[in-house]
Amino acid sequence: MSAQPEVWRVSTVEGVFETDLDTLRQWILEGCVLPTDKVSKGNLNWIDAGRVPKLKAAFNGETTPVPEPVTNSFEAFVESSSAYPGPSTTSVEPPRVSTAPATTACHNHPEAEPEYVCRMCGGLFCKQCTRFVSGKVPVCPLCGDLCREYRAVTEKTARAEFQGSGFGMEDFVRAIRYPLQHKVALLSGALIYAFLLLAGFRGSVVAWVVLFGCISHVISQVAWGRLNRSFMPDFSAFSLWDDLVVPVFLGIGIMIVSWGPVIALVVALMFGVLSGGGVEASSVAGGDQFAESLTQEDLAVLTDPEADPKKLEEANKKLQATRPGAQIAHEAEHSKEEASDPAGVFRDLLPYLGAGISIALLFLLFIGWGLFYYPMALTVAGYTQSFGSVLNPLVGLDTIRRMGTTYFKAFGMVAMVHVVAFVVGVIVSVITSPLTLPFMGNLAGNFINATFTFYFNLVVACILGLSLFKCADRLGINVD
Repeated sequence: MSAQPEVWRVSTVEGVFETDLDTLRQWILEGCVLPTDKVSKGNLNWIDAGRVPKLKAAFNGETTPVPEPVTNSFEAFVESSSAYPGPSTTSVEPPRVSTAPATTACHNHPEAEPEYVCRMCGGLFCKQCTRFVSGKVPVCPLCGDLCREYRAVTEKTARAEFQGSGFGMEDFVRAIRYPLQHKVALLSGALIYAFLLLAGFRGSVVAWVVLFGCISHVISQVAWGRLNRSFMPDFSAFSLWDDLVVPVFLGIGIMIVSWGPVIALVVALMFGVLSGGGVEASSVAGGDQFAESLTQEDLAVLTDPEADPKKLEEANKKLQATRPGAQIAHEAEHSKEEASDPAGVFRDLLPYLGAGISIALLFLLFIGWGLFYYPMALTVAGYTQSFGSVLNPLVGLDTIRRMGTTYFKAFGMVAMVHVVAFVVGVIVSVITSPLTLPFMGNLAGNFINATFTFYFNLVVACILGLSLFKCADRLGINVD
């Protein structure tokens, strides 16, 4: 006796249906079930179809053999329902071509806006003309096939065309305009960020969290094709972990992976300078060397009035060498020798010069890494929301490899925005310098600069999000 197949439930725009796993995979291949649709195995909780391991192969386009491919189609399932009335028997002539009509009006009512489109014949219908199975599933009144929402279809088509249009200056202009599309959110976010920056160290930390939260939100939304969403997070459903802890850790990860080498080098240099100077240590070491050279035998010779004159002379030389004046005289004599011999001075400085050049080259290398990788670190943090992925530079380097020239275009745009932001900051500081107050500084200039900083960072986030969106097929991002 064969085992009874698993019962799966799927919730789509057409309604909620029950089927088996193979049929569900067939529906996915036919495009009837999207990754964002909810599915449930038996009586388990609902979950996004794209997150189910057994369904990922179907979403990737991998076909699996099914016992009855004809009867397992989504259309056959709907037609087998007792509530399905079958195709309309009216005398309305169906379209003669299979392509979508060129008009954007209802097939039967030219003055009405279409709300549904038949996925088989491409007919457009208003809600009044569309037939519904069980009061929920829209059905074409001409061919009896299933219909989809017209607005969703047109948005998906426009999004696919936009995604395949390549990454260029039009996207740069779109990123500049993006924050201005949500003027209320831009103004409120900029005011919050600016006031927090003026509230001391703690306020600056909170301002940094708010700014990075907005950057991460923009990259995530734009990378998934949600270009019309606001860049401000939904604070009505505030989560301490998602809205505060995660941005803090992601920001720390970005700082470590991009600027960590520079910080480590600076700390190492500071530690080497503060650990003690070389002159004093060598002087003490020299004194200890002379002190150790004066042995007990020498002291005995110095105190013996009948000692050998030669031994007494050697002991006196050792005694004179231990005095501070002798060490100073020796250093002065060494300095005169160096002044008379420039080549000797160069030989003494050559090790220090080589070490200085090596440190300078290493410092420039780390600075270059930080400037180059910082935008990618922001990108990885925005679309993965994973602290481990941010800390792993291999994730970012692999993303750069997949994005190809798109990332370098985005990098050039980001660099341009930062240059403009720097110039604007200098101009604002110069213009508002007469407003500087004692003990308070240039409050007006700092406030205006903070507002511009918030805006320019949103532009950077939109650029990075658009670059991800244009490379979604290469990065495995399932856009809406």
